[in-house]
Amino acid sequence: MNAIVVASTFWNDYEPKDVGDTFEKMSVVARYADERLAAATKGVDLPAPPRILADQASLRLGLLVTLLSQGLLFFVVGVGSKQSFTGLVRALGLDRYNFASCWRPIVAVVGAYTMVGIYVVASKAIGISWLEPQSTVPTEIVRDPLTLAIAGAATVVGAPISEELFFRGLIFSGLSKWGFWPAALLSGLFFTLVHFDPGSIIPFYVIAITMAWLYWSHGALWDSIIFHFLFNLTSFTILATTA
Repeated sequence: MNAIVVASTFWNDYEPKDVGDTFEKMSVVARYADERLAAATKGVDLPAPPRILADQASLRLGLLVTLLSQGLLFFVVGVGSKQSFTGLVRALGLDRYNFASCWRPIVAVVGAYTMVGIYVVASKAIGISWLEPQSTVPTEIVRDPLTLAIAGAATVVGAPISEELFFRGLIFSGLSKWGFWPAALLSGLFFTLVHFDPGSIIPFYVIAITMAWLYWSHGALWDSIIFHFLFNLTSFTILATTA
C-alpha cells in the first residue's frame, strides 16, 4: 500500500511540459491571483502556487527512461536475431563500410528535409492543424544544461543506433523474404506509429522507407544509421538554438 501511495504522489508531481502558451500561462497566473485574494479575504490558508513551467527533474527522468528503453532494444535485437554478437554484426554489414558512398545518407537527409518542408507548407495551406508535424522532443529541455545533454544523448546517439538495429536490422530484415516493399512498408509503419505524432505519420513514413532502402541497397546498416544520426542532429540543433 505504501508503495502505491508513493507512486501515486510521484506521478502527480510528474510535470514534463509547460501548462501551455503565453496566454494560457497568464490565465493560470490570473486565476491563482483571484484564488489567493479570495483566501486572504476569508482568512483561510493561501493556495499553493501553480506549476507553470515543466519540472526539469521530471524531464530528466523521462529522458533516462527513454535511454533505458533504447538499451533494451539492443537486448531485444540480440535475442530476436538468434545470432551471436559476431554473427549479428556480420549479418547487418556492420563490419564493413564503403566510404566512397558516404554521400548517400547526406543527400538523402537533404532530400528528407526538403520533403518535410514541403509537407509543412502544404499542411498549413490546407488548414488542418493536426497534420502539422510536432517535435517529439519537448522544447522545455533547453532551459537546463543537464536535461539538454541527456536529451542530446537519447536523440542524437541512442535513437539512431537502437532504432536502426530494431526497425531495420531486426524487423525489416525479418520481413525482407517477402521483398523490399512489403518489408519496408510494414517496418516503416511500426517505426512511424511509435513516435506518437499524427502530423508526423506521412513524413516519417517516407523517411522510414528511405532508411530501409539505404540499408537494402548496400546490405549494410551504416548508411541508415548515419542518415538517422544526421537527421536527428539537425532537428536537435534547430530545437536547441531556436526554442
